[in-house]
Amino acid sequence: MPRSALKPLRARSKPKATVAQIGSQFLELALELRENIYGHLIYDDPSALFNLLTVNRQLAREVKPFLYRQPLTFDGQPELFGWLSEVDHDYLGHVVDVRFKLHDIDPAKIVGALGRRLQQANISRNSDPRGPDTEDNPYFEACHLDLKRVLRAFQLLPNVRHFTILSSSEGDPEPHHRTMDAYSKLLGNCFPNLCSLTSEEDLFPTDCLVSKPKLRRLRFPATTTTHDNGTASIFRNLALKELEICRLPHHTASGAEEYGCLTPVLYTLPPLHSLTIFEAAGAETPNTVKEVFAGYDMSTNPAMRKHLGSLRTLKLLAEPGSGYSPMNVATAFLGSSYLSHIEYLDSWAPLYDRLPCTIQTVVWRINWYPSASIESLVERIKHLVTRAIRAHEGPIGHKLTNLNRISISLSPVDVEQESEDNESTPEDVLIAASKRLGMLGIKFTWKVQEWHEMF
Repeated sequence: MPRSALKPLRARSKPKATVAQIGSQFLELALELRENIYGHLIYDDPSALFNLLTVNRQLAREVKPFLYRQPLTFDGQPELFGWLSEVDHDYLGHVVDVRFKLHDIDPAKIVGALGRRLQQANISRNSDPRGPDTEDNPYFEACHLDLKRVLRAFQLLPNVRHFTILSSSEGDPEPHHRTMDAYSKLLGNCFPNLCSLTSEEDLFPTDCLVSKPKLRRLRFPATTTTHDNGTASIFRNLALKELEICRLPHHTASGAEEYGCLTPVLYTLPPLHSLTIFEAAGAETPNTVKEVFAGYDMSTNPAMRKHLGSLRTLKLLAEPGSGYSPMNVATAFLGSSYLSHIEYLDSWAPLYDRLPCTIQTVVWRINWYPSASIESLVERIKHLVTRAIRAHEGPIGHKLTNLNRISISLSPVDVEQESEDNESTPEDVLIAASKRLGMLGIKFTWKVQEWHEMF
């Protein structure tokens, strides 16, 4: 009988890893790597991270604090109070980043005797014939009680390091300016470990900065309801390293007294390491750069002179304004500074010829709008790159020996979009610039950002 063919020997397959084994291998990774993986899960599919809470107890114990450390946003008091009523208070110590918008009270939702007084009198902040500032106005009495609840809620979060005062959107129940002043004083009694504070409101009561010894970074509009003398005394006791002046379109309810506090703030602060000047289109107090630097070398305005030796990062994200040349800043400040990083809109292009020898990184910002042509964007990029190449081929190239990186940050645009003459795309120009600057020993990169990332 014919023998059957022998079957070839096969290597024994390795047993498939069980879920428990995979989980064990994952937990053997470094904590920093595991938290990076959690961060990607949140970005791609936020609900997936919550599923990890059901894998095993060890993973749940690790993921839960990570979840609480993520930025928390509360659009009004009801969201904050509702969240606190549902979460595990044993983990509130892990909360480090809070974004909060204060809403005006809704008289119809006030219960008890105070609610009955409000409804019977049909009182709101504007309708009381006695005026909103009378002490027996039940509207402000209700606001005061509401703020006391906010204070108790914030005091449950003792380890907050980063806090953002969100601005009211169109249609939001916006609080009275007197309530905002009381809210600012309230914040002065919260968050003793605060390191970073951002105010998106166009008026910023500075009382919230009292008792903040660890505060190192502040973003605010430099317009306040606090009198100059009070502002100066508050800022004199801060140890800020980073200041971001952010001017936005005015929308705050009328009735509040406004004070521009930019000069007293710069004059009283300790030497800064980083200064950012941002001005949104439509801001009612334009030309912030001129306000900061004008009179820089005059004895009557020494505000910026005290920051000359300490400042390492400068970001000019505001237009120069009419009647003010970028060279005013370049001649008076840049040439004598010790900057290592500078970032500016392309309208400040002449600054490149006056950069100090300490500069290491230059970032150009180009705000391009869809209504503009691709040809105009290509020309703007070429203008910046050509100026840099000519400068390095000339005398300035021997001075900027520390410069090793140039970047372009673009507002949303398709860099592969062809121009009407089909000669070149923005990407073609950027690639050519990278090669040319690379020959000069400078790394050139570019990034397309969403509008909300531009500042």
